[in-house]
Amino acid sequence: MLYVLPAVLLLFSLAFVVVWAVDKLRRYLLWCALCFLCIGLAMLAQLVDIPVDDGQNTMLTATVYVLGALAGGHGILRRSGLSLSLWFCVASLVLILGGIICFLYLYPSLLGRVYVLNLGLACVILGIVWHLRGLVHGSPADKLILGMLVLVAVQFFPRTLLTAHSIVSEDTPVDFAFTPFWQWTVFSTAVAAVIAGLVLFAAAGADRFDELVHERDSDPLTGLLNRRGLEAHMLAMERNNISGWVVACDIDYFKTINDVYGHATGDAVLKEFADVLQSHLRSRDLAARTGGEEFILYLDDMPSDAAFALVENIRESVTTHEFSRLSTGVNVTCSFGVVRLRHKDDLWQAVERADKVLYAAKEAGRDRTLFEENFS
Repeated sequence: MLYVLPAVLLLFSLAFVVVWAVDKLRRYLLWCALCFLCIGLAMLAQLVDIPVDDGQNTMLTATVYVLGALAGGHGILRRSGLSLSLWFCVASLVLILGGIICFLYLYPSLLGRVYVLNLGLACVILGIVWHLRGLVHGSPADKLILGMLVLVAVQFFPRTLLTAHSIVSEDTPVDFAFTPFWQWTVFSTAVAAVIAGLVLFAAAGADRFDELVHERDSDPLTGLLNRRGLEAHMLAMERNNISGWVVACDIDYFKTINDVYGHATGDAVLKEFADVLQSHLRSRDLAARTGGEEFILYLDDMPSDAAFALVENIRESVTTHEFSRLSTGVNVTCSFGVVRLRHKDDLWQAVERADKVLYAAKEAGRDRTLFEENFS
């Protein structure tokens, strides 16, 4: 039974490697695997007394424990596109190992070393939590990971403060394994390891699911929403009784661009056009490509003059934009049809109305913005 926990930790480490082998985009799982591997090997080294020398064993296992915590923290940060700074890693190692050296050689005290290592690891994990504090506003998986890290860090304090006194300096490794401190360490670490492992696996699964949903709901050429994605976002927003503006947009004479320059250039124009659209939208606005050169915008509620100014800014930006694949001096223009979307209005009925206004804008000469209220 002494070796059950190290075995569990090593199995989790192997499982992370297997999941990474299946989905190599999630490289942060390798850091998580290294975390569990380090902690498992450090616990095993303490139990089998390798190396035999007490000082060497203490320094080796403490170093591996700290490296394991840093590896796990770095892996979780990499999932969010962040990383641990070098100074944080160096400071963690220097402070914890420096304290252990102090209580190992200058003021020999096993109890002191236990306090330094355990409370030091708790502070390292809390430092990682601080790096990840932005996750409190993230997805459910982000919040779950943040909560898990707080739980893992906090469990060090009561366990260490309440049971560390049971250790005496003359304990042999076998006796140490039966102290209340070690038994509570095994129990709390086992619970924390299982929770952490399951949370990280669940987060990896949630990330993959979100990626699949994004692929399903996005236009592969422009990165904007597709028809299904627009509908899904609008349905989610309709629960809050949204109102705003629906804008139908069409690139003028796009067929001519394809005929003269080829479809590859046409695709490049669509990508750049989508970038121009996105650059003008606010956080609650939506942009979708619904087919060919046709785009739909949803603008969150604002006065009609503000909506007109925003759409006109987009139109003028497109007109003055130098498209990289087109000849110098060749301008791209576009037309817009804008309609009001009121509470409980059907999205696609509003889109149909916007298309009619767009058609009227084209009939009136293209390169213009037309509102339904002006059209009617």
